[in-house]
Amino acid sequence: MDSKIVCYAQEKGLIINEDCLRLLNLNNYKKILDKLAEDKKIFISTDDIRKITSSFNDTEKEIISFDGKNYKILEELDVTGKKLSQGSVEDFLALFIDKYNTLSEIIKKRVDFSYQTIADAKREVKGKEAHIIGMVLDKRTTKNRNLLLTVDDPTGKVNVVIMEDKEKENKSDEINTKEILMDNVIGIKCSVLSKDIFIAKEIMYADIPYQNKQQKLKEDNYVVILGDTHVGSKLFREDEFNDFIEWINKLNVNDEEKKVIEKINYVVIAGDLVDGIGIYPKQYNELSTTDIFEQYKIFEDLILKIPENIEIFLIPGNHDAVRLSDPQPRISEKFLPRLSQKKNIHIMGSPAWVELEGLMFLIYHGVALHGVFGKIKDLKMDRPDLAQKEMVKRRDLMPQFGEKQTFIPIEKNFLTMKEIPDVFICGHIHHHAYSKYKSCHLISTSCWQSITSFQIELGHTPTVSKAILFNLRNQKICIKDFEKQEKKLECT
Repeated sequence: MDSKIVCYAQEKGLIINEDCLRLLNLNNYKKILDKLAEDKKIFISTDDIRKITSSFNDTEKEIISFDGKNYKILEELDVTGKKLSQGSVEDFLALFIDKYNTLSEIIKKRVDFSYQTIADAKREVKGKEAHIIGMVLDKRTTKNRNLLLTVDDPTGKVNVVIMEDKEKENKSDEINTKEILMDNVIGIKCSVLSKDIFIAKEIMYADIPYQNKQQKLKEDNYVVILGDTHVGSKLFREDEFNDFIEWINKLNVNDEEKKVIEKINYVVIAGDLVDGIGIYPKQYNELSTTDIFEQYKIFEDLILKIPENIEIFLIPGNHDAVRLSDPQPRISEKFLPRLSQKKNIHIMGSPAWVELEGLMFLIYHGVALHGVFGKIKDLKMDRPDLAQKEMVKRRDLMPQFGEKQTFIPIEKNFLTMKEIPDVFICGHIHHHAYSKYKSCHLISTSCWQSITSFQIELGHTPTVSKAILFNLRNQKICIKDFEKQEKKLECT
């Protein structure tokens, strides 16, 4: 499809970029490009395409869909099948350079930011303002209670002092300087004190911009968001998950809920499909099924009961039969042979990027969230969405290397947010939550497993058996709670 669009654009004398290609891939590209050619456009922007699309008659179908649904998996951002490294020092260096390059390019586009390399900035005279981008190598508090960062880029490193009064000024801003983590890539507006010490005036992350996407959907269109089913555990809420299966098949539901269910076109399951084996201490005693293949067979039996007109997107988690380190490839066909053959079931890696009805979904299981909880004060596991917010601000699913999670260095970094997510979904924490940061919806899933002995030791109480429904038309959520005796649909 992409090559056809590019060729057609060339025939019309139009020049398009990758962002335009993504929009055209979802729309009636010939009609749009014909109109742009009539308007004597040459260099085409995404705004040009959106204006043309919105100008079409509302009664005409504007979107090329798949069986009435409009989705696209961004395979190039999935680690599955990509070349692995040998784990050498050079491979790790390449991982961090790719992270730096990706995030620095985003920061360079900030208004009033005049980028210099650290090497060039160190040649400036005392008192000169410099705008640099660096990765945090070290962080400490001086005897004068100032914050001292050591940051580097491919050209060198420098010490940056954040004065205590500047930290106080920043408390109400988007960046609390005390929450800058090791390995964060930050933009710094500073003044030169000496060739080895700069004084910070302003600090920024890559962050996401505000976006105002106007949906063209005329009717409600729901995504059901689940996670952490943990099939194979004695603590798996099997009866409640079967209640969910009956519900999505419109069995024993009232007319009001039936109208909602009829509008469900997508299901997302954010990892830990099964409980696995040997994942945490004493887990064996909590397993109902000790064969990993049998665990996946039971999971397949359940998922195959979901109506085939619904597109299902699955990613792995730390309990699944893939490597623990991020990014994780998709679960092998040998574990999910039947699901792998179904056209409506899409098995992806973690993280995964999927565009649904024009909204960009980032789906990540979420193990690296623990590193954020451990380093940023006041973040609690009963509000995982706030840890997700910190990742979005940094545009990074690997905010601090090796903190509670391990990462594999491969040919490029799949953990930076090269796209701008409209919806960011995580599982793993076993506690459902929702909030919004700028224009990005932050959704954490509940689980389908009762509290484990390991969670009791951690002092963490999960929330269970809740299906989150996200309406793609108005971007509102509902929660269907299968744990309660009276199972009502609650919308906010």
